[in-house]
Amino acid sequence: MLFASLIQNWKLIALVLLVTTILVYRAVLVHQRDSARAQVTALTDAAAVLRADNASMAAAVTQQNAAIGALQAKMKLTQDAAAARETQSADRASLALAQALAHVKEISASSIPPGCQAAINWGNAQAPELGRW
Repeated sequence: MLFASLIQNWKLIALVLLVTTILVYRAVLVHQRDSARAQVTALTDAAAVLRADNASMAAAVTQQNAAIGALQAKMKLTQDAAAARETQSADRASLALAQALAHVKEISASSIPPGCQAAINWGNAQAPELGRW
């Protein structure tokens, strides 16, 4: 009897099953759509945060590059000043050496008179000059 009533109402049962299937399918599609929209919103927010972080990092890189440029300029000035001091020191040392050599030649060329008393008198006369060494 139940079987007979099912056979007689197969069109109605098929229609109910079809409508139920369509409603379930629609519910699944709506859920997937809502889930995709939520993912898009989350990814859009994450992309905005990443863009802001990227801009912040770019600003930091620019600031660091400027600091490096300032340090390099300061280093160049320091190197130039050190090279100038080195040149001046070498020039002064060369002049002092030349003066010392000239003085050595002068003293070497001078003759010390023979005898002890004469050598002592010569040393006493040269004492102010020899004392400057």
